[in-house]
Formats: sequence, structure tokens, C-alpha cells
Amino acid sequence: MKPIETFLATALLAVSAGGAIAEDLPTTKFNVVGSIGILSMYKDMEAPFWTTTMEAASNGAIQAQIKPFTELGFKGGEVFNLTSNGTLQLSHTVLPYTSGAVPVNESADLVGVVGSVEELHKVVDVFREYHTNYLAENHGLKVLGYGAYHSQVIYCRDPFTSIGDLKGRKVRAAGASQQAFVNHLGGSPVSLAFGEVQTGLANGVVDCAITGALSGYLAKWHESANYISAMPVNHGVIAAMANLDWWNALDPKVQQLIEDKIAELETQMFDLAATETQAGLACNTGGDCAYGNPASMTLVPVTEEDDALRLEALTSAVLPAFKDRCGDACAKAWNETIGKLMGVSIN
Repeated sequence: MKPIETFLATALLAVSAGGAIAEDLPTTKFNVVGSIGILSMYKDMEAPFWTTTMEAASNGAIQAQIKPFTELGFKGGEVFNLTSNGTLQLSHTVLPYTSGAVPVNESADLVGVVGSVEELHKVVDVFREYHTNYLAENHGLKVLGYGAYHSQVIYCRDPFTSIGDLKGRKVRAAGASQQAFVNHLGGSPVSLAFGEVQTGLANGVVDCAITGALSGYLAKWHESANYISAMPVNHGVIAAMANLDWWNALDPKVQQLIEDKIAELETQMFDLAATETQAGLACNTGGDCAYGNPASMTLVPVTEEDDALRLEALTSAVLPAFKDRCGDACAKAWNETIGKLMGVSIN
């Protein structure tokens, strides 16, 4: 039996007939699909949250089984759809993987808008109400909270001194705004699963690739890439979301406890992301590395030209393309929330 079949076959009823415990919480058993299994977001945050934190907080009433989508044979974008249609009960979905089909999912993390994890959390928060209402009404999903990866940076096999050097290169880009960014710079964006990038860099399927500084190190991209830029492209937002019909069938006290604890998890996730960008750059470029033996990539410094090109890409390509994908109502909501906060406007 395939891993996903085994995982789903073991799913129990969302609320079992077990007795009421933990202040009258009914015994509640369900499956959770996590994000990328080799990364700290899953290993240090999602997995222990469901297997330890929630079980302890509920005195054993809430019993969740979790596996990352990377171990279940899913592609990243499938998790969103399977949670929407009720095949999955609850998931931690990497939103950029869905931005082509559901543009609103990329609203908080468009390339060039924010320059730090701290800014990103503020942006996510101001857009939260619109996003959660939209997914409930249009996709049958209950958004419970958010998280984020650390800054996404550029890895390349061959030398480069500025992001302008991406012109003519094939660049792995995850999400529609990364693709618009690469296109604007004259590169060719390529959709490639995270786990396939190292081999793709080695055999020429791509020349460069964008991911988190530490994520790429842990996935050993440095074995195929030789240069890394410190410029933050964007980050990568994760949403904890449940199938709305399944969620509505839960006991209200169970709902409240899960929401309260996920709010705490959200803060912890953003705090973790804030520390990992510099750690990843250090690990890739011969610095102090708490995650393994440091690699020997060349760090490409961010130049004034890079900053100018990034801003030009945002205003000339990323924001107009986002409006075309997301529509006038979405763009209006973006301007009134994120745009107002960050001093940027979609025309």
C-alpha cells in the first residue's frame, strides 16, 4: 500500500464515541498533512505541535496523526485541493504552490514587497480577514493560522554578480510572482518540485533556483550550485487550514482549543523564520553552522543595482501581473490593507 493510502486508511472519525475528558472535550482523532518534511518548520514546529502540544493541552482528548506531504507522494499544490474537497481534514499548506490557480494565496508574499520576516508577519495579519473569508466562501476552507519560511534567495550554478545576470538563464521559481520577477529580469522561470532541484541544477534542467537560504542548504543544493545571493526575493507563507465541513462538525470546545494553540504556534513559526536566513547563508558559505558541515558557496553581495531592479520588477511586472490574476476586488482589498501598510499601490 502506498504511503498516502496507508495514511488515509488509518483515519478515524473526526469525533469518536469516546468519553468526555479534559474539561468535557470529546475524544477527537484526525489526520494532518504537514509541509516539507526535511525542514525545521515541519520537524520543530508542526510535528511536535500536533503529537505533543495539542495532546498535552487537551489531556489526551485531541489525537492527531501527522505526516509531511513530501513523504506521502503529493505535489505541493495538491494539498490545498485535497483539503478543500474533504479528502484531507487538516493541512499545513505552502501557499506559493497554489498561487497560479488561487492568486489570492500569494497576496501577502509578493516578490519585492517586504524585506524581512517581521514585516511579513505584519502584512499577513492585515490581510488575514480578507483571505480567510475568501477561502471559506470560495474553497470551503477554514484558515486557522499562518507561518512562514525564512527569506527566499537565489542559488546559481555559474558565476553572477547581480540579479540582472539572471537574464537568459533557466530559473526554478515557485509561485506566480517569482515567475513574473524572473521573466522581468529576462530569465526563463521553470516549475520544478523542491526535491528535484538539486539534480536539476546538476544536469542543466535549471541554471539557478530560488528557495530559503537554510532550506537549500538542508536539501544539499550546494552540491550542485556554487553561488548564492543574500537578497531576499520573498519568503513563502504557510497556512494551517481545515476542510470547513469537517471543522464545523467538531465540538466548539475542541475548535476553540485548536485555534488558541495555533495562534501561539503562528508566533513561534515567525520567530523561527526570523533566525534562519542568516543561519542558512552562513552554512552555505563556510560560516558557523549548527546544522552540519558548512559548504563553500560564494556569497554574492546585494548591490544598489539589485535593489533598484527588485523595485522595478515589483512595480512594472509583479503587481500588474498579480492584479490580472487576482482581479479588481482582490487588488482593491490588497491596496486597502497591505498596500496601505507598506506604502505601495496596485494601479
